[in-house]
Amino acid sequence: MSTQTQANIELAIGTEASRFLPVATLSVRLTGPEVSTRDPVFGIIANMSITGACLITNRGLPKDTVVEMLISARSLKEGVRLPARIVWCAERFETVREIVGYLTGVTFDTESEGAIQSLLSTALFQPVS
Repeated sequence: MSTQTQANIELAIGTEASRFLPVATLSVRLTGPEVSTRDPVFGIIANMSITGACLITNRGLPKDTVVEMLISARSLKEGVRLPARIVWCAERFETVREIVGYLTGVTFDTESEGAIQSLLSTALFQPVS
């Protein structure tokens, strides 16, 4: 990664509202006391910031549901676990491609900021200009 690219990422991370797009497929699995193990919630990251993420999931979850988000990718040796809370969820239906899913917004605990900064600083994400 070039020095300029790293500087842009560090600047973007310092701005709370900055969004990052994954450059590879990052899968997520949501677990928690209110999530059934019989009907798992999984999906991918659409975009992410230091404070939260937009996910595309197979099921919707009610607002304020507390979950643990496990992020995994081929290039990650171990998955990244982050505590999160659902802040919004909307069904999405794409008629042309017949894709059914849910756009799900999550917010992260402030205690996870270091782990999130480390993840966003990897080659898995690029800042949105």
